[in-house]
Amino acid sequence: MRLFVLLFCFWCFAFSCFAYDIESYYSEKIPESVLNLVFCPLSYQDKEIFLKDIDIIIERLGKTRPFDEFVEKIGFYYINLSREEENTIFKRTQGFPPLKVRQDFLDNILDELNSKYKLIIIDYSGSVSCAELSSIDKVSLVILGRKRYKNRSSFAKGFLHELGHCLGLRDECVNCERLCPPGPPNCATTEEEAKRWWADLVGKKPRVNYIAGCCGNKDYIRPTIASLMNNPDKAEDFGPVNERYLRKELER
Repeated sequence: MRLFVLLFCFWCFAFSCFAYDIESYYSEKIPESVLNLVFCPLSYQDKEIFLKDIDIIIERLGKTRPFDEFVEKIGFYYINLSREEENTIFKRTQGFPPLKVRQDFLDNILDELNSKYKLIIIDYSGSVSCAELSSIDKVSLVILGRKRYKNRSSFAKGFLHELGHCLGLRDECVNCERLCPPGPPNCATTEEEAKRWWADLVGKKPRVNYIAGCCGNKDYIRPTIASLMNNPDKAEDFGPVNERYLRKELER
């Protein structure tokens, strides 16, 4: 599933204390990290399978521009939850998004890390993936429906697509559901608007041009024919315009 815009609702319960642990994926917490990713399992029967899925994501992130330039400054964490805690923290819905999350759970993670983060919920039994359109300096959520991905590569690139959304990138597809509205940096409503955003890269970077269609509208303009924000299964990277934007976000 594609991005939904600010449609994550938090399931409100009375406050209670959680017993879960937030573990650093590596030996220690990274000081002054440029980005914190917190992985949370849902419906996994085996912790080792969950950790292997995190391995797949981190390996692919480290090979993808521009994250390969910053991977040593990205904080990777994971949360251990009992089945009872999962049932308390998450509530499945029939609509979209497919999950609601307790606000105090999110607040506790923020207090523990003392830093903004992206919560990556890997739903082992789910088939819906989505993310909030957000920015690097805000707490936001990603849901990965593990069942929808046919192999390791599809899973890893699906994650990259959703990560792009929670860092501010728009959908670049035309015929897809639940799309974000057009806007910078990668979906302009007119060619004139597109020229203001990436004319300096046209003719200087390969593949960059003014391509018809993004955010579900054939008249909008995107910068490349193919990118991870268009069709993750067929693309290998974000494309020069998106890479420049992500690099600036990580540098700030």
